[in-house]
Amino acid sequence: MTPLEVRYRRALRMLPTAYRQAWEEDMVATYLERAYAANPDDPEDVELGSPDAAELVSIAASAVRLRLGAAGAPPRAVAWGAAIRRVALVGLLAHAVVAVVAVLVAVWAARRLPGVALPAVAYRPDSWQTAWVLADLLWLPVYGCVVYGHHRIARVLAAILIVPSVLATVVDMVVAGGPSPVSRLYGLFFAALPVLALAAFHRDAPPVASRPWLIALPAGVVLTVAALLIGGPAGDRSVFVDLPALWTVGVVGAAIAYLWAAAVKGAPPPVHQALALAVLGVAVLGLRVATTVEHLAFPPELPHRSALLAADLVEAAMLLVVALASAAAAGRELRRAPHTQRSLA
Repeated sequence: MTPLEVRYRRALRMLPTAYRQAWEEDMVATYLERAYAANPDDPEDVELGSPDAAELVSIAASAVRLRLGAAGAPPRAVAWGAAIRRVALVGLLAHAVVAVVAVLVAVWAARRLPGVALPAVAYRPDSWQTAWVLADLLWLPVYGCVVYGHHRIARVLAAILIVPSVLATVVDMVVAGGPSPVSRLYGLFFAALPVLALAAFHRDAPPVASRPWLIALPAGVVLTVAALLIGGPAGDRSVFVDLPALWTVGVVGAAIAYLWAAAVKGAPPPVHQALALAVLGVAVLGLRVATTVEHLAFPPELPHRSALLAADLVEAAMLLVVALASAAAAGRELRRAPHTQRSLA
């Protein structure tokens, strides 16, 4: 076995085991044939070579598609693909909602809506903050592109939009000495999670049912603004209405809706819904724990500190219950699904 063949086989380990067992020999033969055809005058140099970048990217893309529900994938992979796509949609929906709400808060801060108290969000009406708020509105076309099937454009735009968050995190941690590094790093991961989950929107992914997701955008804006107004003016009860709290309400509400649907139908909803709930529950739980660690560093004399920590613990407990219950429900269904690859036609 030549070094080139060894490297091709090593690269093919990215593929699911069942698929690799069925197609590895054919794929290796094809890759070797191409390599020798590209350089017929120096076969020894070919044998000492390595797969090129394009081949490695192609193998990696195939691995993602097969593990996340490509055509002919096993039912478990199909379920995971649908779950990750739902996580991506929910995360991008949250980004779009936050962007719209930030613009509304900016309008409030500019006193263009007299008689309405500024909601519980800190906003500094300077040029940089305004530019940041307006740039975040680009999450709306990202969300729209995913809903309407323009996945490649969505991936490119989302990757560009996450760059400012990376830079802001670096500045906070290195230059400005911002909050807890754990909180900042996890917050960056949480913001990037839906961008990473866009990988599940491969060419074999089914189209998104656009209507409910389009309705979810204005509904999310209305509910978020209502939550901020309930939180009171900035500096009052706003300390309790932070991003993890809003996410907790959303995840727990989705879990209640899942249980209600199961009770009405007399059977559990599709397994990918439970999987998505479990993934989101764990992700939001991590965000709540990271911010709770930050809240523990608050001085004891700070007003509402004890109540804030108590609220954090209650939210963490609810998220843990949702994550465990959803994972258990999904696990029961997945254990009944076959491991092996078969046609889904």
